[in-house]
Amino acid sequence: MCTEEKLINKAKMGDDQALKELFFLYKPLVNSILKKYYLHHYDRDDWEQEALIICYESVVVFSGKKGSFGSLYKTKLSNHARTLVRYNTALRRQIYNHSVSLDSNLCIQEPGRSELITPVKTIYHEFIESLSRLELIAVLTILGEISVEYVINNLKIEYMQLVRARSRAIQKMRNVLF
Repeated sequence: MCTEEKLINKAKMGDDQALKELFFLYKPLVNSILKKYYLHHYDRDDWEQEALIICYESVVVFSGKKGSFGSLYKTKLSNHARTLVRYNTALRRQIYNHSVSLDSNLCIQEPGRSELITPVKTIYHEFIESLSRLELIAVLTILGEISVEYVINNLKIEYMQLVRARSRAIQKMRNVLF
């Protein structure tokens, strides 16, 4: 009985060390198959773990009557790799290929206190100073301090003037704050 057959029989009996040795024996085969396939979120360890699981499944179903263990393992591993690629490239999972891990993205930092270059009070003061009387009234309507009806009826400002003033005020606010 050769070494490969002994390892297969031991692995069938549940010997983890024999399974690892058998997997190491077929490591070049695993490497050659895995070079053909790429999955975005699979690293080398993930592929090797999948290959080890397929190695165990191959050991369980292997019988020396039909062919060699190497050909069975190669076929099962190739089929499994294609299945994983097919599963991960399905249309409904395409969005996951463009996702970014929060752990790996170095730009994202823990929330902390933002240090403003210009003090907030100064920014607001400059914003208010830049507004015309009509734009100031529009800001007050945006904030809900005065109603649109009051502005139209009592201050004699037309509705379209108010709408345009609101738009200008919002644009100025964006320019100052952002």
